[in-house]
Amino acid sequence: MLRQFCFVALIVLLIAKVVGVIAQGPSPVVMDAAGYWSLGETARQGDWLLLREPIAYRTPGYPWLIAVTRAVLPDPLFWLTCLQGAMWLATVLITGLLAGSLAQDRRAAWFVLIGATLMISSVVYVTTVLTETLFVFLLMAHLASVVRLGRSPTIAGGVLAGLTLGLTILTRPIAMLLWIPDLIYLVVHWQTRWSVDRPAPRGLHRRVSVAVAALLTIGCLTPWLTRNRALFGEAMITEFVGRNLWIVTFQDGSGAGLSLPDSAPANELQRQIGAATWRDLQTDQRWRHTWTISDSLVRSGLSDPAADRLMKQVAVDAALQSPKVFMAKAIRRCVNFWRTRATELPVQFAQLAPDDARSGEQLRRELYAGEAVWGTPLAPIQTWIRYRYSNWLTGNTLLMIVTGLATVVMIYRKSTRAGGIWVAAVFGYFSLVTGILEIPAYRYRMIVEPMVLLVISVSASLLLPGSSAPTDQTQ
Repeated sequence: MLRQFCFVALIVLLIAKVVGVIAQGPSPVVMDAAGYWSLGETARQGDWLLLREPIAYRTPGYPWLIAVTRAVLPDPLFWLTCLQGAMWLATVLITGLLAGSLAQDRRAAWFVLIGATLMISSVVYVTTVLTETLFVFLLMAHLASVVRLGRSPTIAGGVLAGLTLGLTILTRPIAMLLWIPDLIYLVVHWQTRWSVDRPAPRGLHRRVSVAVAALLTIGCLTPWLTRNRALFGEAMITEFVGRNLWIVTFQDGSGAGLSLPDSAPANELQRQIGAATWRDLQTDQRWRHTWTISDSLVRSGLSDPAADRLMKQVAVDAALQSPKVFMAKAIRRCVNFWRTRATELPVQFAQLAPDDARSGEQLRRELYAGEAVWGTPLAPIQTWIRYRYSNWLTGNTLLMIVTGLATVVMIYRKSTRAGGIWVAAVFGYFSLVTGILEIPAYRYRMIVEPMVLLVISVSASLLLPGSSAPTDQTQ
């Protein structure tokens, strides 16, 4: 009875926290959010492959969600926010179930629920028209499906794993190589000795289930690949690496701050932009800004992917001319992926309205795409956000160390070794890709927060007296 009461109390607290954040209102639908909102409207009108939007730096997963919301629900901004709040809660539950499954100990799931009650920064993102909440939900659903596939290699399991991976990639293409950590987990898991009362599945079942997962992933991506081939002449998920590399190569601070290289692609870029425009961009170093160069190239007549490819080649040439500087900054960014403070979170309507001279109608029209807005300032939520843990550099560093030690514990214990190696591979994958291509920011680290919670919870349950995890097999 006490356990049931505590479980209900934790769930109620989690729901109350999400409701409290949503009650403060949505974040402005501007910049990237405005772009997604517009793409959602294009999809709602029936152009599901966004053929009328010849851009190569977006994927359609999140616009599809917006399109469905705008098509079937009144006040779509409100209901999109509520739906994302439900996704955040579902992500916590999936993480708890996955932790309990990997540890073979219900206490791991309890640790997840307790830890999730302390989280606030990621909850604020449910009020934004951005991909983070959907992506994290799909990511954790995919990881749970991979564990299910590893334990019971079936066609249904393969369908679920492939479908979730395909949708995750279509939401944010950074997940396109996530199948590599997945395969590492499955290989290590299946090569470990199985218990007598649970014989290993036949090799044919394993191969068929993995093949089904691969086919479903390819099937999810094929329409979008076909769209890009028709628009740009190349079957690709996105073309955005050039813009990313431009930032980390030429921007100061966390970027390498390099000079423009002396190379044929750099000369072509200047010629394409035009001598007069290039001289103007050099006066105040605006040429270092990604979108300034990208927009100039597109206005000059280059297609969206062609502009990105040219920017990528110029950045690569610069990095090759100063490899030590570029690599040193890249390594630093990979470490700072874990340590960067959440100095700024999305502003909500309740925070914006008191400090804005415009009327509520003006704000709704200018910042919220004409959608209905709401916002009630809640002192407990605002205080919680103000003193959030993610804004503490030392705290982030300590959490990074604890996460590393917890991962080592999982790898050390035979019962969780496959899961520990898998988690380490996923952590390494996201930190490496993000560190190489992005300036560190909390919104990039946010996607691994549920896995951080998972690995710490699993390890805590293993280290506590009375751990029920078996020691003679990998789960």
